Amino acid sequence: PGTDAPAVVNCLHILARSLDARTVMKSGPEIVKAGLRSFFESASEDIEKMVENLRLGKVSQARTQVKGVGQNLTYTTVALLPVLTTLFQHIAQHQFGDDVILDDVQVSCYRTLCSIYSLGTTKNIYVEKLRPALGECLARLAAAMPVAFLEPQLNEYNACSVYTTKSPRERAILGLPNSVEEMCPDIPVLERLMADIGGLAESGARYTEMPHVIEIALPMLCSYLPRWWERGPEAPPPALPAGAPPPCTAVTSDHLNSLLGNILRIIVNNLGIDEASWMKRLAGFPWPDGLKGRPMVPWELGGVRVIETLSQREREREDGSLKHFKWMSPGPRLLLQDLSLGSPLPWDLHPLPHLPSADLRAQWLTEPNPSAEELFRMVGEIFIYWSKSHNFKREEQNFVVQNEINNMSFLTADNKSKMAKVSPQSGGSDQERTKKKRRGDRYSVQTSLIVATLKKMLPIGLNMCAPTDQDLITLAKTRYALKDTDEEVREFLNNNLHLQGKVEGSPSLRWQMALYWGVPGREEDADDPEKIVRRVQEVSAVLYHLDQTEHPYKSKKAVWHKLLSKQRRRAVVACFRMTPLYNLPTHRACNMFLESYKAAWILTEDHSFEDRMIDDLSVSWGPPGGVGGELDRKKPDPLHQLVLHFSRTALTEKSKLDEDYLYMAYADIMAKSCHLEEGGENGEGEEEVEVSFEEKEMEKQRLLYQQARLHTRGAAEMVLQMISACKGETGAMVSSTLKLGISILNGGNAEVQQKMLDYLKDKKEVGFFQSIQALMQTCSVLDLNAFERQNKAEGLGMVNEDGTGEKVMADDEFTQDLFRFLQLLCEGHNNDFQNYLRTQTGNTTTINIIICTVDYLLRLQESISDFYWYYSGKDVIEEQGKRNFSKAMSVAKQVFNSLTEYIQGPCTGNQQSLAHSRLWDAVVGFLHVFAHMMMKLAQDSSQIELLKELLDLQKDMVVMLLSLLEG
Repeated sequence: PGTDAPAVVNCLHILARSLDARTVMKSGPEIVKAGLRSFFESASEDIEKMVENLRLGKVSQARTQVKGVGQNLTYTTVALLPVLTTLFQHIAQHQFGDDVILDDVQVSCYRTLCSIYSLGTTKNIYVEKLRPALGECLARLAAAMPVAFLEPQLNEYNACSVYTTKSPRERAILGLPNSVEEMCPDIPVLERLMADIGGLAESGARYTEMPHVIEIALPMLCSYLPRWWERGPEAPPPALPAGAPPPCTAVTSDHLNSLLGNILRIIVNNLGIDEASWMKRLAGFPWPDGLKGRPMVPWELGGVRVIETLSQREREREDGSLKHFKWMSPGPRLLLQDLSLGSPLPWDLHPLPHLPSADLRAQWLTEPNPSAEELFRMVGEIFIYWSKSHNFKREEQNFVVQNEINNMSFLTADNKSKMAKVSPQSGGSDQERTKKKRRGDRYSVQTSLIVATLKKMLPIGLNMCAPTDQDLITLAKTRYALKDTDEEVREFLNNNLHLQGKVEGSPSLRWQMALYWGVPGREEDADDPEKIVRRVQEVSAVLYHLDQTEHPYKSKKAVWHKLLSKQRRRAVVACFRMTPLYNLPTHRACNMFLESYKAAWILTEDHSFEDRMIDDLSVSWGPPGGVGGELDRKKPDPLHQLVLHFSRTALTEKSKLDEDYLYMAYADIMAKSCHLEEGGENGEGEEEVEVSFEEKEMEKQRLLYQQARLHTRGAAEMVLQMISACKGETGAMVSSTLKLGISILNGGNAEVQQKMLDYLKDKKEVGFFQSIQALMQTCSVLDLNAFERQNKAEGLGMVNEDGTGEKVMADDEFTQDLFRFLQLLCEGHNNDFQNYLRTQTGNTTTINIIICTVDYLLRLQESISDFYWYYSGKDVIEEQGKRNFSKAMSVAKQVFNSLTEYIQGPCTGNQQSLAHSRLWDAVVGFLHVFAHMMMKLAQDSSQIELLKELLDLQKDMVVMLLSLLEG
């Protein structure tokens, strides 16, 4: 193969995994369908040709080998088999087989199936290297085939079989034999394969004696049985509807249990061989819920024996006085040999206890199973040996790293893929490929498969204990923390069994004990002291070592190894790699100096620098002098250019207003440059009694100058354009725009109001009113359901560190800004703008902002009423409720102020519009809330502040009602 062959094959892998074969075969062009059929047919021909060449002995190591034979062998092994494996895996994973592998494609897959099986069972020097790849390809094909090819006697019930869909004449045209039994003459039927594997397991034969059965037949059955169990006699009810024909397969859970038991026996028989990569491949196949737990117990018992032997040898090594390796005794030397990577230890095979599904573990919890409890004891014993031995942990890490196994992908995988080596062909992410060279990133104690297996089996162990055993378990863990042995802990438990009777009278445990005694087999265990001591000692030992594994810093032993953590080591190395200040480029050094200068000097000043910045930007740049002065009046200054740029950006937006951080920064600066002060508006002017009339007038003229400096350069039109461009979607851009609009309108600036009104009338700007209407509809109110969910989450301890209280009416500030902006548009009894908010004469679409405001007020009133009824049965409103009520009242006050400004003057049209709206429903609702909440809030001194806010709200509502009577 050429140097580009691996890259081309990787591309083919990606294409195979991204192919939507079902859509292609159902609705794709005929030329694409024909290409897919041609690919399968050519692939079967190439594999048949390779089988024929190997059978005739045309493949040799001599250089005189025929060129075509060598090309066929290379192409098939390097490109065709891996691509077919990926393609069949993709088809099986997405269940495309029933739509793709039909008719002539099914015939080609039959030929491929026969060729691969016959090739894999052939004894040839070239086949020995290819056998794992052949077995994997055959397994993927068996999972993708829509035909139960190992059970030809039931083929007549299969609606996808070519022998069912085609007539005899059509089958003759396709070159099919007369019966389905003749399609795969070399492949034995299911029962014979099961018998062969059972005989291999019982005989104790090693891998070298029958490699074709382990590499070819076992993977095929591991894919075939789970695939057809889902459609067999024991299939779930949705798979076999009423009145359906008999199933086309006879696969049952007995086949699955028998196969798993035989696999575990074969693994036990092959413990200790030098190379056993086939074990990892078998552990990666998915298993359905029909699996039982009994076959795992003898395998786990074998694992326990291996661990016990190795632990004994390790203790012998530690007890001996070994000075040098060359004087090692045979025991420790054999230990190092057994711990080497060539010997498959329990971490190699430990994924297998993950095979019980969640449903099966739930069944074990409701119906105690002695096999399941024995399995937990075995897993716990292996875990305890593992947690005590640094050698076992180190060798597990070596195994995971050198074999490039991704434990996290195994622990979080779905039923389709369990455990696989991480490689570019397996679809791993770039992050995984970049990290695979680091041992610490590939393996950790928390992702150890032994720890994960124990955690999955831990509910089974805890279910063995009675509710009254909790105190005994705590005491036993305490004794283990004092370094007591198992015998000493059991003796301690025997002496303290009387503590169990003290808690039996607790009312909180009576119903638990009643449930425990109701479980079959538990009542007699509860009265046997020996069984009680045994189960408490076993569970407490597991829990203690698990706690020590997950929290290693609690132990004072070997803490000196962790004086410098991995993060601190990286920080120290990063400091060594940092460039010193004198070697930095000039611009970077200046930037660092400016940041420090800003933090130390600028931010500590009370002076407002925004006003100074706007002054600098509003001065035209040009040559000084008399002639230059005339030119400067016509030349736009930087501030004008900025506003013009932002306006053009808003006018060119078509779909939505994207976030522009430059605009938001300058909008905030321009808003702050107007010295927004609303104390007099909100009735807080008592503190300014001593301010003289001249100072007030100077402040007013300064504000008018600052506002004029902005609106003469187009800031008023820019605000309207930005609101129109937002299309009613809230965000930081709209918030900054509203604050800027409030700043230039503050005090009821008549020039800004007239400029905005002229722009809206001249441009027939419908989008502005549509955006205002949409923004009002998106403004939130008090959500009682969200509040109750929040309280439940806090009660369960699921609240985040930053709290979730702000999630209830989180946009109250934005809502107040929106209605404050609308209020300022009509400030000063601007009758023209008041009428224009109600009816946009000349526009194609008219939106009544007055009625939109009433609609929001009605929603807000209903939410406040809901919250009141929620607290009506409680004596005191807690702090969270006070904050929520305060938010709602502040928004309601602003809405009433806006309605007051709409109609003051008076504006007869707006008064009539409000009189015929649903405003009275909201007013009546607020009066009802006022009457009840005043009585409730007056009963407790801690609620006085909320009562004051309620009275302020009532005052604003009364002012609005009085405004309705003006004129």
